[in-house]
Amino acid sequence: MGNCELISYRQKDLKQIAAGWNETLLYDPVSEERFFQQVVMDENFDGDLALSLEKDGCIIGFCLGIKRKYPYLTKGLEPDRGWISVMYVLPEYQKRGYGKMLLREVEKRLKERRVKEITLCAYSPNYFTPGIDINYETALSFFKKNGYEKTGDAVSMQRNLFTYSIPPHTLRKMEELEKKGWKFSCYSEEYMDKVLEFAKQEFDAGWVRNILQALRKKEAEDTILLAVDETDQVVGYCMRKIDGNDARFGPIGVKRALRSSGIGGILFDLQMREMQKRGICYAYFLWTHGDAMRFYERHGMSTYRTYELFRKNI
Repeated sequence: MGNCELISYRQKDLKQIAAGWNETLLYDPVSEERFFQQVVMDENFDGDLALSLEKDGCIIGFCLGIKRKYPYLTKGLEPDRGWISVMYVLPEYQKRGYGKMLLREVEKRLKERRVKEITLCAYSPNYFTPGIDINYETALSFFKKNGYEKTGDAVSMQRNLFTYSIPPHTLRKMEELEKKGWKFSCYSEEYMDKVLEFAKQEFDAGWVRNILQALRKKEAEDTILLAVDETDQVVGYCMRKIDGNDARFGPIGVKRALRSSGIGGILFDLQMREMQKRGICYAYFLWTHGDAMRFYERHGMSTYRTYELFRKNI
């Protein structure tokens, strides 16, 4: 393998790491600024888990391991869990043992930090993809050979809004509920406590975090829609722009006892219309699967990427 060295992250290497990333991960390019903000500035970033593989003075590979140092809202520290958020080896050095060397060292360092299970990619809140895109065939084969087990599939979906209009059946359902005293409206401050408690009880920490971020940025009124029942309780909501991109849709959620009753469809269609009013020409999101995928398909969204999800016990 020649003169190779595994090196903990150094800020001077950022340009080389990003260049190698963009040469290798063709469907997931990253700017130097985005890398800095999403990787280096992440509160759990540990330079000793962000390893570069250097050969003859050039960086030929990179692997980003993560172990929580700070609790993530209701999920806490997840002390047994670690992540490999992203990894690459330059194409001309693949299938020569370099990737295995890099992976083994990151796994070893995670294990030294008492990690028992490694998840690929899906690190909240700052993941780049939920799993490995099926077009990265070499990566899929590599991780399977190195003991990672597939746990499921996920998709990214999108739809254009150029010719969108709210379907008549949605308008009829909304009118029916409004006659019973329901409200469907943009977020307002009077519902702050109720929507936060709703997200906490029905979903998980990431959903609460997304709402809190919108509130801190003073964007909640523009990005969050609420479904409020006749008792003035929040029973559903949806939002957009959780990563700063106006077209990013989601999450959307309805009270468990009321799912499959049409409320989610109303919120979805209203959000599409609100986005359209603001000159947003398409909607997309990064991750769903199963029944949720079928919900979105019924509402005109189509898959544009498919991923396989992996974990490994160490």
